[in-house]
Amino acid sequence: MKKHSLHTIIRNILCAALAFLVVLALPTGWLYDLWAGTGTEQGQQPGGGVQRLQGQEEIEICFLGSTPVTVVGGELVPCPLARLRDVGQEGTHYHHNGGTKRSVYVSEYITADYPLPAWEYALQRVAAGGFYNRYYLMELGDNSWLCVYFDDYLALTGTDTYPTGYVRYTTTEERRMLNQMAEDYDVDPVYVLDMYRYGKVNWMLDVLLRLAVCVAAAVIVWGIKKAVSKRRLSTRGE
Repeated sequence: MKKHSLHTIIRNILCAALAFLVVLALPTGWLYDLWAGTGTEQGQQPGGGVQRLQGQEEIEICFLGSTPVTVVGGELVPCPLARLRDVGQEGTHYHHNGGTKRSVYVSEYITADYPLPAWEYALQRVAAGGFYNRYYLMELGDNSWLCVYFDDYLALTGTDTYPTGYVRYTTTEERRMLNQMAEDYDVDPVYVLDMYRYGKVNWMLDVLLRLAVCVAAAVIVWGIKKAVSKRRLSTRGE
């Protein structure tokens, strides 16, 4: 009886941990990009009119001309900065817990130490990977570096194909981070290539989607367990 209870407790803990990871860290951006299409709009698959940015001397030209560009997959270096996928999530959110009104503040950016420790990168990936995209430095063809921002699931897939983007000025937080990294990398802190399709994710609907995945997984596991138990009982009866 004790063994069974211990087994049940461990199983429940593992299931709860899995659900926590799914809700917080499951990459869902690929799902919203299925209907992004091909073209020159930010976040789309690059069409015929999209230029490939290959060197640092092209960055300012692309910015001044509002040129749709993409990059060929180069080496990526994670930056100590991440930004909300849905910037509408920023702010104070209230919830009731046991009759008590509690609040939690969600920041548009989360920062980490630089150089970025591997453990902190992994921790943020688990704790905030479902809501934040990390910035990266990408090495260009002339051995210089460019700050890039895209949906984080692309870094997990190891793709060499990146969406259409536009070069823009950096925000205060982005520039502060890049000024640190510029001491070690040949990167211009003024510009970032933004390839993220803003507005494709609504964070509340995204949470419901993650919860639906958890429920579906639980139903499947319960169904398999029930079928196995039923089969064992029938085998014993024989």
